[in-house]
Amino acid sequence: MADGDVEVYRVVTANRLRDGIIVYFNSGSGWTADIQAATVAAGVEADALVAAAENDARANLVVGVYAIEITGDHQPLTARERIRADGPSIRYGDDALPANNSDFEI
Repeated sequence: MADGDVEVYRVVTANRLRDGIIVYFNSGSGWTADIQAATVAAGVEADALVAAAENDARANLVVGVYAIEITGDHQPLTARERIRADGPSIRYGDDALPANNSDFEI
């Protein structure tokens, strides 16, 4: 591997059918909302993880099973997957309200 190259691994993701939450596959304990707890694989091992996770899709536990590429420290490589893992890229809800601003009214 050349200097500056990033090691690329894969984890399996889906949406939990019960509530739509983004989840990641852990081959030992099932699905988790924490990407850090996902089982990491490469190559043929990643294909086997997808196949195992698809069993849960057939059992109607999750929907939209697929593998994503991550770095060695569990950071997704694409903007889409970073947003799915970290949440929206803008503030929303109570976080979007100005703090201690008496001029602001809804």
